Amino acid sequence: MEKLNTRHQNLVIIIILFFLGVSQIFGQTDIHTFQFSGLPVYHWDVVNVNSPNQDQSRIFLYFKTAFDELTFVREDSIYKAKYEISVVIADEDNFQVDGKVWQEEVKARNYEMTNSRKFFSITYEQFDLPPAHYRITIGFTDLETKKTRPDKKKLKLKDFRKGKLAISDIAFVRNLQVDSLGVKSFTPEIADYIVDVSRELHGYFEIYSRIKDENYEISYHIRNAKGKKIFTHNYKRRSDGERTLENFPLSLGDLPQGRYELRLNVKQGNQKSDTKKNFFIRWTDMPSTIYDIDLAIKQIKYIAEKSEWDKLKKADPEEQLETFKKFWKKRDPSPGTPANEWMDDYFNRVAYANAKFSGFRDGWKSDMGMIFIIFGPPSDVERHPFAVDSKPYEIWYYYNINKQFVFMDESGFGEYRLLTRSWEDWRNLIRH
Repeated sequence: MEKLNTRHQNLVIIIILFFLGVSQIFGQTDIHTFQFSGLPVYHWDVVNVNSPNQDQSRIFLYFKTAFDELTFVREDSIYKAKYEISVVIADEDNFQVDGKVWQEEVKARNYEMTNSRKFFSITYEQFDLPPAHYRITIGFTDLETKKTRPDKKKLKLKDFRKGKLAISDIAFVRNLQVDSLGVKSFTPEIADYIVDVSRELHGYFEIYSRIKDENYEISYHIRNAKGKKIFTHNYKRRSDGERTLENFPLSLGDLPQGRYELRLNVKQGNQKSDTKKNFFIRWTDMPSTIYDIDLAIKQIKYIAEKSEWDKLKKADPEEQLETFKKFWKKRDPSPGTPANEWMDDYFNRVAYANAKFSGFRDGWKSDMGMIFIIFGPPSDVERHPFAVDSKPYEIWYYYNINKQFVFMDESGFGEYRLLTRSWEDWRNLIRH
């Protein structure tokens, strides 16, 4: 995978300052200090391959963001946007072992492109580390607004030198170029955010083998969100030696929007190796945080009238998406523009609630998640984690509606429950 056709210049960083900077992003305790509104939306992917460096494993981090998620400034006859990505990789003891910061500049020919969800900026970085468990912390900053969206992920780097046969993770790629020596170059695609299924897409992976004179038997199949196998293919491949670069076409044009799983199996003699990868086919005219229409319908229960919600749940699969779009079209604050700001903001809140308040259940289902989704970030937060005469509790203040909400951790396991009124009462506040 090191044979990519483009490479941006690495920036020199001071790791200590970098670590402190990202720590500040995640170190805020009060929700009102975290600027939620207008945070940039991006998607990223991790692909683990073998490293040419002895006793190490390599990961590629790919990032993708739509033009309309960035803030463009006009300069002469073009529009420019800049963003910065910061990466901190820590071991299981939370000690930083690697990290990088780099910036990208994006150019748009006209104003329409700046508001488009069909144009994207893609960038990547690579890291070589010993096979082990790690924690990755990401900060994506729009350099015009200075707003940063953080993210975290746990990762296990594989040791591809164990055993006689192993395969890398699968990367989704476009613009694949192959010559007599194998894969020459490609453009990476983010498996979490596939919006154009009409263009050619390939699955790329590497095979590592210490077995001689044996061809590979390769099979792969796709399963939908319900686990049903909807596509399968088998073929044979000649071995190129210890490292074989391989790819196969992915025909996704007939697949509806939703979540899928790609499973890959490679057999050589009596040795087998397999891997899998989740991917999402998304809507270009919908928030990028929506990947499952059934789930999205459930998540609008806080603002939907009962008759509307019942209609959505009972709609035929062929009509469900259009019914969902009509629901939000009625609530579009600016019908003349491509984006529906309220829908975008609502599902941004859902995504934040899942990231912030998930525990025994999804964050959007929690009491804190519910209030956050309905009313957004509170004006102020009063925390009492070590109250002497009561269990831990928090008070969220909303000065704009002159309301406050009290949450208490009655179980002692960090699940704060709303003590005042029911969710239906608070949902009704929106209408009055």
